Amino acid sequence: EVVRRQSEEDALTGLHNRRYGLAQLTAIHASSLSSRQPYAVLIVDLDRFKTVNDRFGHAGGDTVLIEVASRLRNGLRDQDMLARIGGEEFLIALPDITLAEARGIAERLGEIIRNSAIVLEQDIALFITVSIGLAFCSASAGKIASADQPDNDAVSQIIARADHALLASKSAGRNKITISRSAA
Repeated sequence: EVVRRQSEEDALTGLHNRRYGLAQLTAIHASSLSSRQPYAVLIVDLDRFKTVNDRFGHAGGDTVLIEVASRLRNGLRDQDMLARIGGEEFLIALPDITLAEARGIAERLGEIIRNSAIVLEQDIALFITVSIGLAFCSASAGKIASADQPDNDAVSQIIARADHALLASKSAGRNKITISRSAA
């Protein structure tokens, strides 16, 4: 049990790690295809996080990451999947959701993070923002993958679409949500 948890969990934040998150996203994709229910993928990235580490050290950066992870977790539905997939990057999968609902969740997550300060040990209050890329996958747009052959290409494509949307949010000035408009 301990070894399994360590292989699936990010030690700092207690969230799922990249490996677990990608496996869960593959399962959500397969379930979406069989149930014909759409899902969305969000990639959330902290804005100007390097500045936090440069000014307050890695302990300050860790405090920010832990608090952001907690706020993201608390802002999601029970069925949603959240994983830390990189230094300051998080993957969220929202199964059985409409595009409007997914956008609403993304907007709420941005507000939850932006609207209250994160207090560091030195009683310094930091206000953090995030950029979000959102990709929506309508089950009717994808081909059916058999259970024994998951559609890894489709999962990679939706992640790439969310990542591309994230880069557009960063380019547009950060603290934004961009929705991928390409077909799934």
